[in-house]
Amino acid sequence: MNKKRFTTPFQQYLYQDTNGYFNVRLGPKIYLVKVSLDYTPNFDNEFLGGKEAPAFNWNSILVKDTPESQPRPITQDELTLYWFKPNIKKVVNYQRAIKRRARSQSPRYSKEQRIAYRNNQYNNA
Repeated sequence: MNKKRFTTPFQQYLYQDTNGYFNVRLGPKIYLVKVSLDYTPNFDNEFLGGKEAPAFNWNSILVKDTPESQPRPITQDELTLYWFKPNIKKVVNYQRAIKRRARSQSPRYSKEQRIAYRNNQYNNA
């Protein structure tokens, strides 16, 4: 018997579209999850401060059976799979953490701004 081996990962973050949906591929299907960067009950494990969003509704997830197909609402059979919720949470929360970190970092100063600051410090000394 020849066992078929897959080289693509089971879970993969694809992108965040213009409507704010995180596109995640789990197996052959693509799931569209819309969740804010704020703390979301039923989706996040712990509250780290900041704003709190409304509770996440698992039935709001959309599913694409193929990349070209139109999104459809998720079914209860798909939601009850034991591996579904932990994998979706893991992938989406990782991407949300990256976006939170990028949003919270202060912008770097340009070369001209640094020179102007140093000149001002020197002239006022």
